[in-house]
Amino acid sequence: MVVIVDRNLCTGCGQCIDTCPVEALSLGSDDIVVADADSCVDCGQCIDVCPVEALSLD
Repeated sequence: MVVIVDRNLCTGCGQCIDTCPVEALSLGSDDIVVADADSCVDCGQCIDVCPVEALSLD
């Protein structure tokens, strides 16, 4: 599994980036969160803190 970012909902607030224990999330050049599938450990912590529910596991 990997975190999926809904680009239409993500505001680039960074709360998920700060929460990720393995630093698998970063802000892309368009200020939308990008997930590194190779680093993600599917913990779901980022999903829990996203204020706009832009993240999901797939």
